[in-house]
Amino acid sequence: MSYLRTLRTVALSARRLPSHTYREHALLTSPQWNNAGVQGFLPPSPVRQFSYEATVTSIWQSISQSTPVAYVQHGMIDFHDFTGLPWWATIILATVGLRTFVTLPLAIYQNKILARLEKISLEMPDIIKELKMETAYAIKKFNWSEKEARIMYNHSLKKQWNNLIVRENCHPAKTMVLLWGQIPLWIVQSVAIRNLVSLMPDPTAIEAQIAYTELTMGGFGWIPNLTELDHSLILPVALGVINLTIIEIQAASRTKLPSKLQTIFTNLFRVLSVVMVPIAASVPSCLCLYWVSSSAYGLGQNLFLLSPRVRRAVGIPAVPSESSQPYQHLYHNLTSKFSALSNRFSSPSPKV
Repeated sequence: MSYLRTLRTVALSARRLPSHTYREHALLTSPQWNNAGVQGFLPPSPVRQFSYEATVTSIWQSISQSTPVAYVQHGMIDFHDFTGLPWWATIILATVGLRTFVTLPLAIYQNKILARLEKISLEMPDIIKELKMETAYAIKKFNWSEKEARIMYNHSLKKQWNNLIVRENCHPAKTMVLLWGQIPLWIVQSVAIRNLVSLMPDPTAIEAQIAYTELTMGGFGWIPNLTELDHSLILPVALGVINLTIIEIQAASRTKLPSKLQTIFTNLFRVLSVVMVPIAASVPSCLCLYWVSSSAYGLGQNLFLLSPRVRRAVGIPAVPSESSQPYQHLYHNLTSKFSALSNRFSSPSPKV
């Protein structure tokens, strides 16, 4: 039996080799070569070539077969079977549930950190004034040079700022906590839905085949089959509009002038929102439906957390930059921006 298994292995592997290596492969795998211990011939070392497609495929398979994706995928199937809802409603409710229990608490926590950072920044002018007085006194008493005084001043200022951060437990890195939670969740659920369409990770499993069949009949309105593209482009365009609305609301709700970095990121996200439209038009409509549902939830979440009453209820402290009437402030800024844009495009071009 072992001899037949060896012959079968040699035959299968020989099919993948070019014709000029058949003889070397047979010699290297023969019992005579292994037993004789011939030292005069070395097999040619294989040359590994980088393949972009193979690398992307390997990364995709690793993600699609990961444990978080499996939990979300089976959880959606179990939720669909338990409720008896069509798949379009299952995707929307699963999105709302996951974002409510994952991203909403992170968004509240991030707003708390931002408020604490703003509050401790209000203490810095008095600290800076005191440090300048101490530095001036030290220059006279210890005969410090200007360079030594500047080094000690910067060191003391940084130490005082770090003490305030430790006191309020509001490290600036925590202001990115929402992205740390939202982006992995978005990727995991997107891959899980894609697995349902692709019958991954096991196309022969009955559960995967049943889920795929139900997706073909679990659509709504103009999309009866969720495994097909949205040829009407309603969902892809809605995705772009909602994402752009979120960006404009975040920009218009600021009460301070944006920094240069904030302006760069705002413009970058505007471009990404437009780029996502053709991408969404090229994926199955069930995946595009998830993206639209997730973005719509994000829009509601941003508007919800603008309310001062809601912010106090969830423990976000009041800060000077917070508007007492945020929705009126938002409406005024958006209308001013749109009127400026309309006047710009409607004004006649100057004649040369």
